Amino acid sequence: MTQLNYDVIIIGSGAGGGTVASRLAALASEGLKIAVLEAGPHFPKEYFTQREIEMFDLFESGGAFPSADGSITASFGKAMGGSTVMYTGVTFRLPDSVCKEWAVEGLTSTDLNSRFEKLEKELNVIEPDKDFENDNNRLFKEGCEKLGISVSKILLNIKNCEQMGFCNLGCANGNKQGTLSVQLPDASQAGVELIPNCKVTALLEKRVRAVVSKAPSGSLQGTLNEGTYEFNAKIIILAGGTVGSSSLLLKSGFKKEFPMLGSYITIHPAMTVYGIYPQKIKNYKGFPKIYYSSEYSTAKGYYLETAFYYPFITAKNLSLWGKDLKHAMNNYNNLMAILILVHDDALASNRIKLNWKNEPVLDYKLSEKSIAAFCDAQAKASKIFFAAGCNEVVMPAAEKTLFSKEDLKGKETESFITPKTFIPNKVPIATAHLQGGCRMGKDKNDSVTDCWGRVHGRDWLYIADGSLFPQSSHVNPYLTIMALADRVSEKIIATKDKWLN
Repeated sequence: MTQLNYDVIIIGSGAGGGTVASRLAALASEGLKIAVLEAGPHFPKEYFTQREIEMFDLFESGGAFPSADGSITASFGKAMGGSTVMYTGVTFRLPDSVCKEWAVEGLTSTDLNSRFEKLEKELNVIEPDKDFENDNNRLFKEGCEKLGISVSKILLNIKNCEQMGFCNLGCANGNKQGTLSVQLPDASQAGVELIPNCKVTALLEKRVRAVVSKAPSGSLQGTLNEGTYEFNAKIIILAGGTVGSSSLLLKSGFKKEFPMLGSYITIHPAMTVYGIYPQKIKNYKGFPKIYYSSEYSTAKGYYLETAFYYPFITAKNLSLWGKDLKHAMNNYNNLMAILILVHDDALASNRIKLNWKNEPVLDYKLSEKSIAAFCDAQAKASKIFFAAGCNEVVMPAAEKTLFSKEDLKGKETESFITPKTFIPNKVPIATAHLQGGCRMGKDKNDSVTDCWGRVHGRDWLYIADGSLFPQSSHVNPYLTIMALADRVSEKIIATKDKWLN
């Protein structure tokens, strides 16, 4: 095992790790030795073909990391840049009301909002122009307006977007302003070392053990050769996400000291539903997401967002078989799509745990409240599709999955789509917004870190990712993760004289 000495080690390179790397770049410029360890490869922009089967390597488990009972699939990145490589750049600030619900002593909306403002400038967050409005987005807006449902624009962190459509497969032109395009290049230029294909296996006192693998074809070679390494550091920052950070601490024996480690996971359980328009529309080209509705957020617990996905994932999301699936997919160019995002509650029973192989498992079950929210959202989405002019809709929890207005036989959609017809493992639930597991709080009995991401009782160990969230953010979380990572970096820099000595 090769021993290496650093001042700071950052584990993970996504919204959290990439932001920390950019903030600590000033220390690298001063001569401190800092490295980012990323389990996935470092892909150049030439790698991103937007061909679905080729891009599955960007994701952990090919984009289908399953829950323990197989009813939910989680999608998160395994590449330099983390999940910011394959997100759509949807930018929401953490709502002030949610920050208040979090009730983390020392964390305020005022503090976060000042960081949000700074990050939005750094990431080129914009309101999309009219030319971003493809037919799928336009028809969603028109359907909502006909029904009196409020609609808002989604802010996006993009620059010179060419509207290629399949943003979730990575941007072939590097125009999505995630950490791979913005923070990591800045950090690298300042002297922060980027080490891809580096899987951390254990966390010890001020050191981590890791295995570096061969760089896959088409990816960039890192600075280290294949082999086993032990990295010694004065400061270690975990930024591997809810699954990565929680499981590393569990593997390293932290559960005895932190009983809530891995618990209170929220996932923004999501479902994509479809309407079939009577003619071909512009759906997979153009930007996939520019409108959303928070009309039912408070009363029913969900958001509706425009979305559109590539063929294989669309086929999975339809929850159809045989001739119905063939019918829907033959009309791929006619499809409208709406993404449902449910605000799930943070429950101790939902957690990251380790299996007999010492591998992470997402042990999560939908609550009755979340199932009710999904059913109500499908009923509302059906009405939006019909109001927009669709002939048929596809709703996995309906009495009949593929149906027209005539199939309702005079029923309201709310009585046609109910929890009675919601069948787990048949209804395709997914998540790309894993949160919690290393929640912030006052002490180690009910949390893992303080409000600055510092692990209780360990001045050398910090966490800077979505695992810090004590409850759901209610909105797409990347900007909140970056703001918390900005706070973590601020604390590390402020205490530099102490930990350097």
